[in-house]
Amino acid sequence: MGLSEFAIKLLLLFLPGIICSYIVDTFTNHEKRTQFQFIINSYVYGLLSYIVYYLIFILINHKESKIYFLKALIDSKSDISYEEIISVCIVSIALAVIFTCMHNYKLHFNLFKKLKITKKSGHIDVWGYFMNSPDVSWISVRDIENNLIYDGYLSAFSDSFKDAEILLWNVCVYKNDTAELLYKVKYQYLSLDKSKIIIEVREEKNEE
Repeated sequence: MGLSEFAIKLLLLFLPGIICSYIVDTFTNHEKRTQFQFIINSYVYGLLSYIVYYLIFILINHKESKIYFLKALIDSKSDISYEEIISVCIVSIALAVIFTCMHNYKLHFNLFKKLKITKKSGHIDVWGYFMNSPDVSWISVRDIENNLIYDGYLSAFSDSFKDAEILLWNVCVYKNDTAELLYKVKYQYLSLDKSKIIIEVREEKNEE
């Protein structure tokens, strides 16, 4: 068997893992992964998908399934089962949804924190932990350099504190030193130097 043919065979066998890894990477916030990390993730997700597929098959049919995947890996002359690959791809999509929910809602981190195994929040940085908090809805952004305060409801924010981008709505802009109201706008996009801002959260919005 030529190398190119063997590579195509591996690509087909681990297509479920590639699909799962792609979905998880697309719908979660994380540090940029290298090509090597993506390959390893695809390999792990692929193995998990096949394991879950075989377990489901046994539970439904109450008998063992012929494992084409392992035979195809061990024996280069063995044919692959396209029906099996398609079925495992469906399983991999379901697993991708589960893994994405776990990552986005930090379910595994919350469990480990309750068990006192870790103190990590699962967010990329403190910015993500703070901005994703359910207690953060209306904020005051103090722009120290420009002597301004932006008061508004948090609508969107950047994934990482590296860029410090914030979108506010129902915004009041004040002078920082005198608290004088300058103007009001419906939406305000901010892209600020992270070292020159202070973000505060109060219990309720000040009414003018």
